[in-house]
Amino acid sequence: MKHVVLFSSLLFVLLGFCACGHGSYPAALRRADSLADVRPDSARALLARWADSVAHAPERVRMYHALLTVKAADKAYVRHTSDSLIRQVVAYYEDGADPWLLPEACYYAGRVYSDLGDAPQALDYFERAAEALPPKGREMLAGKIYSQMGTLFMYQQMHEEALQMYRRSYAVEVEAGDVRGQIFALRDIANAYQRLEKVDSALVYTQRAYALASEYGNVDMLSLVQGQRLSLYLHLQKYDSVEVCLREAFRHVHKANRSGLYSMASLLYNYTGRLDSAVYYWNLLVDSGTIYAKNMAHFALAQVAIRRNDADTALDHFVQYQLCNDSIRRLTNTETIRRMHSLYNYRWHEKENQELKMEKQQRQFVFYAALGLCVLLLAVAFGYVQYVRRKRTELQQRLDYANRVKEEAEQRSELFIRENKQKIAVLEQQLREADAAHREQLERQKEMIQWENRQAKAVLEKQRLMVAAMEDTDVRKELSARLSSNYVGNKMLKGADWQRIENEIELLSPGFKEKLQALYPDFSEFEYHLCLLIRLGMRPVDMAGLTAHTKESVASARRRMYEKVFRKKGSPGDWDAIVLSL
Repeated sequence: MKHVVLFSSLLFVLLGFCACGHGSYPAALRRADSLADVRPDSARALLARWADSVAHAPERVRMYHALLTVKAADKAYVRHTSDSLIRQVVAYYEDGADPWLLPEACYYAGRVYSDLGDAPQALDYFERAAEALPPKGREMLAGKIYSQMGTLFMYQQMHEEALQMYRRSYAVEVEAGDVRGQIFALRDIANAYQRLEKVDSALVYTQRAYALASEYGNVDMLSLVQGQRLSLYLHLQKYDSVEVCLREAFRHVHKANRSGLYSMASLLYNYTGRLDSAVYYWNLLVDSGTIYAKNMAHFALAQVAIRRNDADTALDHFVQYQLCNDSIRRLTNTETIRRMHSLYNYRWHEKENQELKMEKQQRQFVFYAALGLCVLLLAVAFGYVQYVRRKRTELQQRLDYANRVKEEAEQRSELFIRENKQKIAVLEQQLREADAAHREQLERQKEMIQWENRQAKAVLEKQRLMVAAMEDTDVRKELSARLSSNYVGNKMLKGADWQRIENEIELLSPGFKEKLQALYPDFSEFEYHLCLLIRLGMRPVDMAGLTAHTKESVASARRRMYEKVFRKKGSPGDWDAIVLSL
């Protein structure tokens, strides 16, 4: 048995060195940390499985395991009954072992002392957690810290202070993008407004929380918000609405929300005269409610017992009611809490003042530095203006060249020839009707257009011959073979393939690359490759296969190249015509 324990310990240590994360903690513990938020029971089981091995691990591993043990229990709604473990954890991280985990250790210390009924101590740890937070990177934890501080203030009837904390929690949850945290915060803000008798504001935030929970699509979150809606409807004496909401909420009740729903149900049935149902839920609260819910339930059940002349039962409930009162008094230490919070606010404001002072000093430094750089910046600005002017001139020259290329391409197109034929037909009609004075002028116009058509046809014929020559090249034949269904292997072209294509095109169409760069010098590699394939006369679907892109991507790239060159939108075919004309 000793050998087994020793082996598992060594394995655990080795895993620790292989793991990544803060402090190179073992992968098993990192996994337990991840599980704690979503499957806390599984995290607890995993941590328990490694407990024996941890005993022989380095201190940093033992402390991390202890922190996760407290965390997983808290996430699983297991009530903390001792502070011995978390005190060791906090002391370890306060010594500087891992600054990243110190805020978390203090936060869970606060949760432990909340469960133990020591509100001042809990608040002290929550405030220490907030002060230990880094400027960035722990927004979700910050939201939880401020939320717990707000809850403590609510228990002390310090509703304004609670509202301040809940608002701070909501702000950081929004920054972190944590939807669950936002729903909690909105619910809590609504509750604080309700306690402050600002029902309109409470309704607004309750509806915002309900809308967000509905969008989020989580039944636990909806059940959580339903509790606040129930409380508001009870406050407004909208008992029909309360009953509807209760039925909906009980379908998806989460154990963390059970006490609140039982309380709402007991109050509803008591207010509406259904005493037996109210008694049923008061008894449920006695078994599973919070200390505040149990206090209410025992008092109510004592009153019912008195009305039923059951003195023994009434006495039992009054005794339990008094015990609950004693526990609540221990939980409630409002003056101590107020003094601690005032001190925390003082430190908070002092920190803000210090930050403002540092910002002022930084601004002064920036001002004087900027003043010293003014002359240099003016010189740079003058040079930049000259550079921009030169670039604008170059751009205009390139655009003028591109437009000339486009105009020439258009003048030797099939469309140009057809339009000229139509012009000739019109001129011939005019010649038949014209007198001798105008006939000579019309003949000259006709001859000029016929000459343009002959030139255009000659260029088109040359292009056809060029395309035919391209199709007869070895490169083109190899590409056709590569695209066939019988080809085995990757159809995508590589560096050497592109060099061969470029060389072949240069032989048949000298100066192609230079002409293309004259249009636009900064085409991407993919765009340049498409231009080569266009010049080879490849179809768009073939271009897609040879470049490992979709047909849509190929079309989009051709449109984009046209827009880059001509500063206006065009079709893929418009760009193809330009490339083929070069």
